[in-house]
Amino acid sequence: MGSIAITPGNPFQDIPDAKLDGLATLVGQFRADTDPNRADLLVGVYKTDEGKAYNLPSVTAAKERIFNDPNWHHEYRPSALGTPGYRDLSAKLLFGPDHRLLKERRIVTAQTLGASGGCHTGAVILRQHYAPWKQGLQPEIFLPHETWLNHPYVFESAGIKPTSIPYFSAHTNAFDFDAFTAALTSLPAHSVVLLQSSAQNPTGADPSPAQWAALADLFIRRGHLAFFDAAYPGFASGDIDTDLAGVRLFAEREIPFVFVSTYGKAFGLYSERVGVISVLVPSTEVGARLETQLRLLARAESGSPPDFGARVVETVLGDGELEKQWRDELRGMAGRLKARRRALREGLEGLGTPGNWGHITEQNGMFSYVGLSVEQVELLRNKYHVYLQDTGRISIAGLNDFNLGHTIRSISAVVKETRASS
Repeated sequence: MGSIAITPGNPFQDIPDAKLDGLATLVGQFRADTDPNRADLLVGVYKTDEGKAYNLPSVTAAKERIFNDPNWHHEYRPSALGTPGYRDLSAKLLFGPDHRLLKERRIVTAQTLGASGGCHTGAVILRQHYAPWKQGLQPEIFLPHETWLNHPYVFESAGIKPTSIPYFSAHTNAFDFDAFTAALTSLPAHSVVLLQSSAQNPTGADPSPAQWAALADLFIRRGHLAFFDAAYPGFASGDIDTDLAGVRLFAEREIPFVFVSTYGKAFGLYSERVGVISVLVPSTEVGARLETQLRLLARAESGSPPDFGARVVETVLGDGELEKQWRDELRGMAGRLKARRRALREGLEGLGTPGNWGHITEQNGMFSYVGLSVEQVELLRNKYHVYLQDTGRISIAGLNDFNLGHTIRSISAVVKETRASS
């Protein structure tokens, strides 16, 4: 019988396990740790102040309606693109119910397997059909140097070269607008650039409204295509419309874009893999052809989209009272994340921790680059049982009433210890 040979030069062998699956390795180390003070600040999952998984009441109510519906079933759904209701409600939520391009049917939307599946779907569509690449420009996507760790692998798997460009300043612990725009200006015309809409993972550092406007001008001048990944809409400001203002600006100015998003975070449907992809098209005729390509790709990859999580989203967004309740709950989660940021910053400052910690409350969303070195992160894990990624990314969503004090004391001790020994 034949087998797959793992030989030198094989891509399966060339990617180091620690780099490919480092987060999973750290999660395993945390779970094996028996120290009673251990703190898991690794994964971007919103937890309650008691450290428990948070079930949104609006989502619970939607599930009860589904379960009590005698006509609900587990048969295949009729469309590989998702139900018309899910697609329409998603587009109106993400771009605004009265957006001109929706009325002109020039934004094509389909269901995906979370934002990860949306990134892969968008990558394959671009690899097969993006005109500048078909005409000789190298298939290449330009990613912020600080981006979600899976982004390079998703695009590389579709035959697209991932190349990093400056995004974050380690000196200011903030978005480096000047370095980012300089890089964008130097790229070949019609380049594809990945942008996160808000609550950037892993830094928590986003462009300001004025910077989004300047970026839109730059994209128009250079003819770039924006590949938006919106995993955390609502988690920066508490308002999903505010957090998507940059995306809507690009859409209104008809800057070419591929947009992917997930309901995993905002609805707490992490394991249900509920996402969307939306693409701006020049005409309804091109949109119809794109729908055909998306349908063929969906049939090849999953056959039929999963229904349960999508039905939950459709139930919430299709009911005015439930949608209002969900928006209030999302605002509450964002508010509690801000409160945890304040507590972390004030705790570090209160202990006289060397350094400036103001950036913790200036950043947004689930994550923060607090400015710790690899040495400090390793010391936190090994001596104090506080688990972060090597980059120093802290999951603010993982802070709770039980681990906040220990985390503050541990970071302060590590910073003081390493400062004294340097």
